[in-house]
Amino acid sequence: MKTATHILIAILMSIGFSSSVLASDSWQRHSIDPAIPIEHLSGADGVRLGDLNGDGRLDIVTGWEEGKSIRVALQPAKEDLRSPWPAITVGRVSSAEDAVFADLDGDGNLDVVSATEGKSRTIYVHWAPAKAEELEEEKAWKTEAFPQDKGEQWWMYTLPHDVDGDGDVDLIVGSKNATGAMTWFRNPGRESARKLDQWEMIKIADAGWIMSIRLLETPKGKGLLYSDRKGKASGIYLAPLLQESPWIGTPVLIGAAGEEVMFLDVAHLDDDQNFDIVAAIRTDKVRTFYQPENPFGEWEDSADFEPISSETFGGAKAVRVGDLDGDDLPDFAITCEGANGKKKGALWMNLYSEVTPISDAEGVKYDRIELLDLDGDGDLDLITCEERAGLGVIWFENPHQ
Repeated sequence: MKTATHILIAILMSIGFSSSVLASDSWQRHSIDPAIPIEHLSGADGVRLGDLNGDGRLDIVTGWEEGKSIRVALQPAKEDLRSPWPAITVGRVSSAEDAVFADLDGDGNLDVVSATEGKSRTIYVHWAPAKAEELEEEKAWKTEAFPQDKGEQWWMYTLPHDVDGDGDVDLIVGSKNATGAMTWFRNPGRESARKLDQWEMIKIADAGWIMSIRLLETPKGKGLLYSDRKGKASGIYLAPLLQESPWIGTPVLIGAAGEEVMFLDVAHLDDDQNFDIVAAIRTDKVRTFYQPENPFGEWEDSADFEPISSETFGGAKAVRVGDLDGDDLPDFAITCEGANGKKKGALWMNLYSEVTPISDAEGVKYDRIELLDLDGDGDLDLITCEERAGLGVIWFENPHQ
């Protein structure tokens, strides 16, 4: 049954509001870790958060696909946020498509896991040094490759999560192309975690091209939520996490069947306290899916926003939900790929389908989004990266507060 907020959103989507583009509120762009072509640092691909050095500030890890580097940008004090952040290279691998923080050996230090495609096609662990004073020394980091299926799968996205509840961090990894799959790498335990050949590789399901994997809490338990953008079985899936072996149930298609689903987000979109889904769907759609009583049934696809203007913006790549203008209603931050020429690559929209540019025309291929109040002024800023035009890892300062 729809709640009051749910009904309000449906009405706003259906009473004829046009997708008007408002003037930019002047979101100022700041460089976090800029591309440096002379050092072959290019192709920033993805942003993930974690407090590497334990100072209480969230840092950013990024795989530089063409730059053959895995980099961590250390968040500085507020007065230094608008200058490039101190950054370190924690590993050098080719064709990195994703990088994420995870303490795999349980020593209290965050390691980094990278997933690669292209000719590399390998999952790597970049082991953090034990001594805090060595964190910013590249030579103190140690890179090792998982031997399982090395060179076979085009790895795209990783979710660290303790699947079997034994206290050790496992890895859920998605890949693409002919051998594409959702795969569980099961941690053998802290004493053996660094012996990567002892990790068990368990196939969850076939896939065409995994774009994002999230942990979803439902009234009936937890599940792995993921988007598969390619193939006959493309769509949004939910795999139940079980309380006993085999620990992960069979994934079920819950929405967007046959569509090219890009990055998705989970958020409270109505007042029933269940997490709902917002997805960017190639090329110009942002769609919402409301959690039903049975989360492993088909979700209600009830609110289609007006298509994103292909004359003004690139094609939808990622979406993130947050209150961007302080009105206590969900807003939708969106990044785009293919923002060529005068097109813009970052924008946000409200429930009325009113669209406000965030970026100017600089930048071509933007990526995954994090929303975080970096400057502590009470509103959410946008963190992302740009892969093609040399902007690197960046943040846009929310002007609303």
